[in-house]
Amino acid sequence: MTSTLYLSRSVCRRLKLIVLVLLVVYAQLSDSQLTYAESLTAVPMGAEELAQRVNGRAANEGRTGTMHFVLTNKRGHQRKRTAQIFHADLNSETSVAIYFTAPSAIQDTAFLSLDRSEAEQDENWLFLPATQRVRRLPVSERGDHFMGTDLTYGDIKDNFKFPADDWIFDVCDDNQRLVFDQPCLTGEAVSPKVASELGYSRFIASIDPATWFPSVVRYFDLQGRELKEVKVERQELIGDAWTAMSFTLQNRQTNHSTAVRFTDMEYRPDLPPVVFAIDSMEFGVPELPKLVSGED
Repeated sequence: MTSTLYLSRSVCRRLKLIVLVLLVVYAQLSDSQLTYAESLTAVPMGAEELAQRVNGRAANEGRTGTMHFVLTNKRGHQRKRTAQIFHADLNSETSVAIYFTAPSAIQDTAFLSLDRSEAEQDENWLFLPATQRVRRLPVSERGDHFMGTDLTYGDIKDNFKFPADDWIFDVCDDNQRLVFDQPCLTGEAVSPKVASELGYSRFIASIDPATWFPSVVRYFDLQGRELKEVKVERQELIGDAWTAMSFTLQNRQTNHSTAVRFTDMEYRPDLPPVVFAIDSMEFGVPELPKLVSGED
């Protein structure tokens, strides 16, 4: 009897010790989880500062690569397109040129975007081989679809940034977050006129804090309905600038999607002016001098 009682008290003491240890561990875990959750839901910076981090991402002097498009309609039918892209940021001026190389129906179609700091408006130009004419696109058309894709002309020019001239920024509510562990930024078009030009009334964007690159962006139409979602699947450092190497766009209203990926991307700070010359658009993809070993 005494032995049984002694064992029972011994077991009880051990059980109490185990329970005490478990309670301490649980408390520590709870505190760490609360701290982690609070760190995710807390706003690390204001909306303007977050927008500045995104818009102020480092840009490189020049890059070029092959751009692959896969367009998928709601029935699953796919179309593929290929183009050569040239992109340069020099002295606060951004230039983008895209020359289509396939399929043959759109081969030699060229798009040129020139964002000049001294100009009152950005310049967007389109060359269509069928008309043999270079046409300047008005600002009112920057929300139009680019060559049948789910990208707009404005999307290409803005390059995953949100120009302060177009948007009024705010931070997300907790129920607006698209990615739980990333800062979240929202934007409302500064005016109905700008919304009409962009084709978007507002957006919600999750921002990768390691690169200040949007990882997911959700756009809404002029009636405030969800229009499309953009997901960046892969980023890569080209020169000193983070670049989206693979991303998808899904139109929530038509169920049409566009997958975009880049190959053979090269850092080319020496892109010649002819690449971004309006008068050269009709002559097809510009030829660049080959990189000397060690220059890339």
